[in-house]
Amino acid sequence: MREDELNEFKRTTGELNDAMVSISSMLNKHRKGKIYFGLRNDGSPVHFLINDSTLRDVSRKIFEAIKPQIIPVVKTVMIDGAEVICVEFSGEDLPYSAFGKYYIRIADEDRELTPSELRKIMIGQEYRENWENKSSDQTINDIDEKTLKNFYNAAISCGRMPDIVYETKTVLEQLGVLNGKKLTNAGVVLFSGKKPVTLKMAVFATEHKTTFLDIDKEEGNIFQLIDAAVSFVIKNIRWRVEMDKDGIHRKEIPEVPVEAIREAIINSFAHARYDIPVQHEIDIYSNRISITNPGSFANDFEPIDFVNRDIRSYLRNEVIAKTLYLCKNVESFGTGIKKIYALCEAENININYVNEDTAFTLEFSRVDRNITTQDGEINGGINEIEMQLFELVKEFPSATNEELAVKIGKSSRTISRLLAYLKGKNLIERVGSNKTGYWKTI
Repeated sequence: MREDELNEFKRTTGELNDAMVSISSMLNKHRKGKIYFGLRNDGSPVHFLINDSTLRDVSRKIFEAIKPQIIPVVKTVMIDGAEVICVEFSGEDLPYSAFGKYYIRIADEDRELTPSELRKIMIGQEYRENWENKSSDQTINDIDEKTLKNFYNAAISCGRMPDIVYETKTVLEQLGVLNGKKLTNAGVVLFSGKKPVTLKMAVFATEHKTTFLDIDKEEGNIFQLIDAAVSFVIKNIRWRVEMDKDGIHRKEIPEVPVEAIREAIINSFAHARYDIPVQHEIDIYSNRISITNPGSFANDFEPIDFVNRDIRSYLRNEVIAKTLYLCKNVESFGTGIKKIYALCEAENININYVNEDTAFTLEFSRVDRNITTQDGEINGGINEIEMQLFELVKEFPSATNEELAVKIGKSSRTISRLLAYLKGKNLIERVGSNKTGYWKTI
């Protein structure tokens, strides 16, 4: 045995006050823990007198010191032939204080929470208690039946949901998203047909939010927007073609694994906060793909900690996460980040994240073809307007000069000149005749 984030050793009950601090810190970090009286730091036993009054003293101290009150299990256990007091406790009413102060567990030590950390826990707890299961103003009649039926079929086919006869009310009750006749807030964002969630998507010509090449805004429920987000990224990332070993068949390979993108998007919708007026966002820059959700990262650990260690994941939206798990959008809880990193590491793609109070952003690196020079040109002679035309030709290869001129806001003569310039740079080539052919990006 050793001390860690869930276990604390005390030599005797003379360290009761210190033990109360550890109880508070473990509850605030993990909602559970154990304290042992009669063990040294290395886990070896210390023989001291234990009787009924000793156990009562421990229970009384916990009752007096820990707020809100908890009901611990105080018992004696035998460790290496010695009798030791074991106090096992748990609680969900965060935050917990010891003697009026609040603490957090870091490894095997207890640290007092800063005011901002305490405020974050309190806001998160209020959200957890009040948002998902609170009744909304929408009813079962506001459900998008297609979304619910698609979820039902997927959950049944993957074997994670009992094969029950499909009936709207029954399925919603089974998921716990119906309070009487009212949908819960979780039920609204998951299945409502009234477009409860907003997603903004954009493609930018450079690494900054200056010139955009494409912009879109979608409103819908979580399932609809997951599909919209994945489709948008797939449409706007680069793909390379490789020949199979047989030399006959070709396969298209994305610059970033689509499976990693989809996992990140699902995580974004699963762990977001939906009680603050911030929209989901997908931004594709010249050097990265950014996926942003409202609300900070929903754990005390950093995302990289979930890659390097096996850590219990805290679910901000348990009902939403469970529903996505049932239809196999989520493979298993707490493994999404690890899966994303593994997929990208295999393709030499770097991952970065930005964790703020109101938003969390996960970023995938991509090769930047728009390296800007001091004179404002990119790639040694291609400026932003030329890059914008390049991206339009890639998306609309059969577009006429007149159509491209309308899209880019330039004259047909300017478009002809720019196309010739891109062709001279070996970035595009014309396939077929000027009248019936198309542009191919290289």
